[in-house]
Amino acid sequence: MSTIEVCNICKGTEFTEGPLGRLSLTGKKPCCKKCGSLERHRILRSVWNLIPIDFLIKKTALQFSLDPSVNPDWFKKLEVSIYEQRNSLDLQNIDRPDSSYNIVICNQILEHVADDKTAFSELLRILDNTGILQVTVPIPMTRAVTEDWGYPRDDFHGHYRHYGIDLIDYFKKVSPAIHLVNVQAKDQVTEIEDYVFFWTKNLETRDILLENFSEKIEIERYF
Repeated sequence: MSTIEVCNICKGTEFTEGPLGRLSLTGKKPCCKKCGSLERHRILRSVWNLIPIDFLIKKTALQFSLDPSVNPDWFKKLEVSIYEQRNSLDLQNIDRPDSSYNIVICNQILEHVADDKTAFSELLRILDNTGILQVTVPIPMTRAVTEDWGYPRDDFHGHYRHYGIDLIDYFKKVSPAIHLVNVQAKDQVTEIEDYVFFWTKNLETRDILLENFSEKIEIERYF
């Protein structure tokens, strides 16, 4: 008996090709017809679903770029910044005070930024001392070493670099006191796996994340 593929964001069961007619790396149609989610969105949702709502509901959050992986109802307040559109913020010089947010969400963006180390420092600056910075980049698990071209490549969607898993140490050097919970999760529709990174300045916050993730999903590495 075949298993019906279900989107974990909208419960849709019909899928089509992704942008430019692409299939997933497993040869499956990745785009949910109902909500438009792709593999990366459903991977993120599977991880966020493990964090209790009562932990999130009193938190203020800032999300860079709108996508369906995050539900605004999870938070006390969710601010969204869309670069060069609504509420546009420059990651290399974020126009917000220190410690402005409990949660900062930055998915599939750092590869588009010329000075990613400055951007990472800025993301941490606006995060409060017990907060969470959640980051993803395109498929870092497919290579060990980051390839940085020093300019945005048109044939790589305007990316400045293709991150490898060495990004863990790369960003750790930006803020040596930072703690990381690195989660490996799977999209049940396409069976694609990827990493989701949670950075925090606070050991107690790190331990809360570990407690919620550790028995339900694979933890690759943490500091």
